[in-house]
Amino acid sequence: MAQVRIGHSLSEGENMYRSVRKLSVQKWLVKNNIPCSLSKVPNIAILGSGGGERAMVGMLGSLSKMGEQGLLDAALYMSGVSGSTWCMASLYEKANWSSDMKQIKVVAERLGHSSVSLKDKVWKLKKYHQTNDNFSLTDVWAALLVTTIVKKIDESTLSNYQTCHDQDPYPIYTVIDQDCKYEHLLRETFFELTPHEVGYTLAGAFVETSSFGSIFNKGVLTTPKPEMDMTYLQGLCGSALADVEVILTTLKEWLKVGENMKTLKDHNGVQLLSTMVDLQLCQYTGCDHAPLLQTANELLEGKMGLDGSTLKLNFKGKNSIDQNKEIHTVTSALCHSFFDWHKDLKDSDFEEVDVFVKTLHKVNEKLPAHPLKGASNAYNEELLKKLNDSVKREELQSHDGPRLILQALKLYNNIIRGEDETHLVDDLNDLLKGKKMESGRDLRINKDEWVKTDLKSRKQLALGLQLDICKSFFSWFPDLKNARFYISEFVEWMLKSIYAWGANYNFLHKMNASDLGQRLLKRKTTHFEDAGLLENSPYMSALRAEREIDLIISFDFSAGNPMETLTETAKECKKLDISFPAINYTKTDKDFYVFKGLKKAPTVIHIPLFNVANCGSELEAYRDKYRTFQGAYSPEMIEDLMKKAGENVLNNKEKLLREIAGIVQQK
Repeated sequence: MAQVRIGHSLSEGENMYRSVRKLSVQKWLVKNNIPCSLSKVPNIAILGSGGGERAMVGMLGSLSKMGEQGLLDAALYMSGVSGSTWCMASLYEKANWSSDMKQIKVVAERLGHSSVSLKDKVWKLKKYHQTNDNFSLTDVWAALLVTTIVKKIDESTLSNYQTCHDQDPYPIYTVIDQDCKYEHLLRETFFELTPHEVGYTLAGAFVETSSFGSIFNKGVLTTPKPEMDMTYLQGLCGSALADVEVILTTLKEWLKVGENMKTLKDHNGVQLLSTMVDLQLCQYTGCDHAPLLQTANELLEGKMGLDGSTLKLNFKGKNSIDQNKEIHTVTSALCHSFFDWHKDLKDSDFEEVDVFVKTLHKVNEKLPAHPLKGASNAYNEELLKKLNDSVKREELQSHDGPRLILQALKLYNNIIRGEDETHLVDDLNDLLKGKKMESGRDLRINKDEWVKTDLKSRKQLALGLQLDICKSFFSWFPDLKNARFYISEFVEWMLKSIYAWGANYNFLHKMNASDLGQRLLKRKTTHFEDAGLLENSPYMSALRAEREIDLIISFDFSAGNPMETLTETAKECKKLDISFPAINYTKTDKDFYVFKGLKKAPTVIHIPLFNVANCGSELEAYRDKYRTFQGAYSPEMIEDLMKKAGENVLNNKEKLLREIAGIVQQK
């Protein structure tokens, strides 16, 4: 019977893998005139950052030249975040892919010239719906959208890697625990998935990979569940790119070509589903919603909402906040009551309709568009005004609950507008006095530390504070829990929106583990998301002390400042008391950086994708051409991007060999 393992040691399977792989690395060192005893063989990790398809293709190009130049055989580990994990999953489909490198050409050809039909995507989504107790937007994203990017449905599992990759670097996929991130349990936030075990990288809690997703109680497996497949894993690892507008567009396409949907296109129920999807899309595209409102109201005639009221859409004189709310309310009622309204579609022959309705329900939980992450300043201002007006109208101005929510929103708004927010910190601390989260954590802000914090960190802290307040809101203010106040509805929506992704059974549920965050042990389910939403490169997997990494070769495919991931990692390491080299540099457009490790810290080689060496005067043009959020790349773009990424290896082969030789000498 599978059990949870509390401890920091590596799994038996990983240790055995290391022993075999290090023999291969030793042979490679001798072949490259770097004589070395087995005990002195350096532990080298290749890291790939996030960055969507740019990261996937860039990683493919980098590894292609690493293999071609005979450098890949030096690596003990390969770890990825987000888009880089898509590349890894595509390569590790083939046993011992790095021994002949043909798989790289196979993947490149597939990315440029293949596709997955919508019929197959819907079939996959149906399967997830049937087998996943914790069906979430991650299932939708993986089946409908990730397959569009990686051009394949991969039903193999990570535990399959155990016996068929003894000639490849040991793969590590990374995500983060969303709940722990919001709880500010930093050590418990980082999560890794390997062929033998998955678990909390730094906190030291693991379970066999084949049992991840099963139900555990007090550390013992009670109900086995199927292991997630590689398509779902790629959706989980790459969820930062998940975009509700893109999902809605895919649902619209599904309505046109789905097997049941085509047959039922004239059915009132399917027409209503289609109209509500169109209305939700209008909130993003700004299209004319008048004819859609008329159609929706005709189809809704005689239908009752969840509260017993007659359903009817009326946008007259309403701002976008209230329009979103109406669409959200009607769609919720539609998904909840659909088969009561349309009993003729309950038949098992129409299973596709059932899956569509449940998918729309999950998407609707994430709507309206989050007012705090990525929304326009105007939208945030509108939201604040709406909340202020409702508080006055409902005579809640003197109630600490609404005041607390409003002050938290104002703090974030002032930060993104570049206005002074320090006075709001004092106001928030006064309102938070005596209030603690379930975990016992005090939410009050340390003003001295706040003043010293950079803008990006302030934004993250302010957003996290809003979510923390929402989590504890009804325990602090129980009189608002069942009241029909607008502020209460806003908090409830925020809580639903937070947990729309990556739901999974928590294998630490009810365990007795004093070294772990107690809040983590109380949850029956937990939620995972793209690690790039915290740190855009998987450094923590390489910095796990038991792996004893000597050299990190980091390929960075991030957008924006090419040094940001490094500097952010250095800050996190300082908080966690993890050894990391000092990050000092003067230029940000080079193709090769070396940050020497001292004492226990590994040496870090940092290789940004675009730089003056491979792009010359076209550096900014290349950064603009290959954006994170854009459609699938053409075959020509894929070939060009792989070439640029590969040049970073070709131009620095001798430097890489020199650094590896230097590490051996140090040992």
